[in-house]
Amino acid sequence: MMKRVMAVLVAFSMMLGVTACGSSGGNSAAPASSGSGDTGSVASQQAENTGKQPVAGVAWYNFGDTFIANARTTLNEAAAQDGKIKVIDADSQNDIATQTNNVNNFYTQNVKYLVLNNINTNAKADIIKQAKAKNATLIFANTDSPSDEEFKLYDKVYHVSSLADQSGKIIGEQLAKYWKEHPEADRNKNGKLDYIMLLGLQQHYDTQVRAKYSVQALQDAGIQTNLIQEAICNYQRGEAQNQVASILQARKKDVEAVIACNDDMALGAIEALKASNFFKDKNSFIPVVGVDATKVGVEALKNGTLLGTALNNPVTLGKSIYKLMSLLEEGKEVTQENMGIDGITVKDHHIYINYVGITAENTEDASY
Repeated sequence: MMKRVMAVLVAFSMMLGVTACGSSGGNSAAPASSGSGDTGSVASQQAENTGKQPVAGVAWYNFGDTFIANARTTLNEAAAQDGKIKVIDADSQNDIATQTNNVNNFYTQNVKYLVLNNINTNAKADIIKQAKAKNATLIFANTDSPSDEEFKLYDKVYHVSSLADQSGKIIGEQLAKYWKEHPEADRNKNGKLDYIMLLGLQQHYDTQVRAKYSVQALQDAGIQTNLIQEAICNYQRGEAQNQVASILQARKKDVEAVIACNDDMALGAIEALKASNFFKDKNSFIPVVGVDATKVGVEALKNGTLLGTALNNPVTLGKSIYKLMSLLEEGKEVTQENMGIDGITVKDHHIYINYVGITAENTEDASY
């Protein structure tokens, strides 16, 4: 009898050991956070998607980007205030592999909505097919749109973003206006606008389109242009400052303008220009344009160092993403009226956020 009891106890002990080992696993490779303002860089927070509260997983390209930080805060605050949809998010750290890992991690948590600030532009079809297999509603946010053919792959795909060509045209026109009003801006007297182009992520749709249409706007205004050098700065202020400083060492006398595909890079360029004795007075002014109209960008407009920018409202982006999910959750049609947010245009499964040109003359329009 005693042997039987001991055998049962040993078996029970072994079962406990196996259970304990089985529960200690978990995918911590993709950093995720709840919408509470934390950095999301320490550990993965598992979503409890029991059916009582739907969960949205949000993969941002980089928490450190000023625009993204504002959009993230707005979305998280909207979710916390409403309480109907739980939002967890993750930092992709400018890396496609990290973003892919974040997405896969969200799917292991059974998210109902996947909001993707996509940086893998060429993989949209595969991303859509994966969402369909997981039966998750997919929202491409602040990135290029899937094609019509890609939209046909799955009926639960949406796109919330601004039109990158619109922003490029705006900043190009701002620069063209300045060039025509200030003939002294042609510092080397070659009759051409010699410029530096600061790009964001390599092969990123927004940066390519902003660059293309900004230069096109200058040429459409009858201005001859000459690219001194373009530099990939990953939308980062520090990288832009270093790149422009390096360019100035070799081509300082030729630099007549800087076109940056976001405000952070524009501000980095301004710091490098200041270090090279520009912006001392009106005779040493170099026109610099950016995109986003961030708070720090607007401050640079006010102090006279940034020439112009284009408002890409992060608050509108964050609110639009949450409102879209709310309408879908309530089974309501996604229309302009039902969205009820100023500054957007709804067309089919697209929600476009309208850009607004901002200069020192209308900084009040950049408030959000």
